[in-house]
Amino acid sequence: MGYTLQERDYCSLFRGSMPEGLIPGTGIRVVSEVFSSGNGYSFPADRNLPGAVMSFFLNDGMSRTNNTFSYHILIPDGAVGRGAIILLHGLNERSWSKYLQWGIRLATDSGRPVIFFPIAFHMNRSPRSWFDRHAMMPAVAARTSEDPSPRLASFVNVALSTRMSLSPQRFFLSGYQTVCDIADLIGIIQRGEHSHIREGGTVDIFAYSIGAMLAQVLMLSRSKMLPDDSRCFLFCGGSTLNTMNGTSRLIMDSRAFDRLISFYIDEFEEIRKTRRDRFTRTVTDTSAGEAFFAMSSLPRMRSLYGNPFMKTGGRIKAVTIAGDQVIPTAAVSAALEGADCEVWSADYPFTHEIPFPVSGDRFSYPVDRTFDRLFDTAASFFS
Repeated sequence: MGYTLQERDYCSLFRGSMPEGLIPGTGIRVVSEVFSSGNGYSFPADRNLPGAVMSFFLNDGMSRTNNTFSYHILIPDGAVGRGAIILLHGLNERSWSKYLQWGIRLATDSGRPVIFFPIAFHMNRSPRSWFDRHAMMPAVAARTSEDPSPRLASFVNVALSTRMSLSPQRFFLSGYQTVCDIADLIGIIQRGEHSHIREGGTVDIFAYSIGAMLAQVLMLSRSKMLPDDSRCFLFCGGSTLNTMNGTSRLIMDSRAFDRLISFYIDEFEEIRKTRRDRFTRTVTDTSAGEAFFAMSSLPRMRSLYGNPFMKTGGRIKAVTIAGDQVIPTAAVSAALEGADCEVWSADYPFTHEIPFPVSGDRFSYPVDRTFDRLFDTAASFFS
């Protein structure tokens, strides 16, 4: 059965939630593990926020949800002692259902456990209300009444859009917490302290979209957050921040993305020189902060590291699809100059957010073929 037919079955069977136990017909067992992050941050919020958006910032329960959470592991038969692959998702995602077949293929083809690890304040590390149409529509109304100019504002992206517009520092701080959490998780696995994954194998990363940027930060960090034998496979990602276009109904509205670019590209240098708050100290005084600063623009990356991904000895591979409007192929190729970067063509209509659409029988074959090609390529890379 191909990807598109199987996807319809999984959607009806699991209805957006991750299964527990054996996934029928796969030999893949899904387990959950609790993770407690010691890398959480506190960043001051404006106490005069409008009531409709106040819960996006001033919520103690939200911090607890972000700092103590469960993550899923897909374990194939015979996976004992073979390390793991960590799968990193895209920006502003709240459900793992899109990734279920991705994880099944990676686990089946590689014979290794696949860890679905959530980015800080994403997936189950964020309040469920952030993806609830009825709960979010008042915030959309408040945002558009204050300023009707944002393009592609929606109930799906209003929480992230509001947080990025009013506190763009949170973009970096959430990313920093995530890479530190991943480094801690890798340490747990390597020390043989993980309940479901034995030590003795490599820990690799399959990273999609903004997850690719996190993988690159891990790789560039001079503090060796990523082991020397770890490999990174990037899909539809790998560019610097300033060459992305994050304006999307599923990601963030135009006002939020414009604010991010203005802050990190136009204001960042001066802020680093004149302030000494938690944000600037982390950016300036940590190796992961330096790596994030480098990944904010191509000139910064070149000045700090030269062509860093040329020197990784085959530890990085990227696949990007021509016509991607969010993370363009040319931007990925420029950032990964000298690395193994393939640009594919899709024989079907797609978007960055939905690279494998299930929209009818007309395009089922080319979608299935591209899906199979991608995960055959990834499994070969990780072998």
